Amino acid sequence: MDILFDEQKLSVKYDEGIDTVVRWKDVTGISGYKVYAYPGEVTFLVFNVDRGEGVEVSDEMSGWLELMGSLHTIFPLPQGWEEPLNEIEPGEEDILLYTRK
Repeated sequence: MDILFDEQKLSVKYDEGIDTVVRWKDVTGISGYKVYAYPGEVTFLVFNVDRGEGVEVSDEMSGWLELMGSLHTIFPLPQGWEEPLNEIEPGEEDILLYTRK
């Protein structure tokens, strides 16, 4: 599974030719959570949209580090926004990272 993105959109390639695409301008919120998964934990980001389904990406997908490094240039995220996501424990309540005003 691959995370692909540019200035306009986020695409997730799940399998052969199956993609989910979300335009950044349609994102109404970004939240994060962790779950236990063998052999450790998996971190997720959820991109919610106003119409239709949003998309989830995880730190097990290629492109995660690039997305994490660029997300603050796409959305007005506060300095150090990654810290709460890194510190959340699996099973804890989702954390809200961004909401469109």
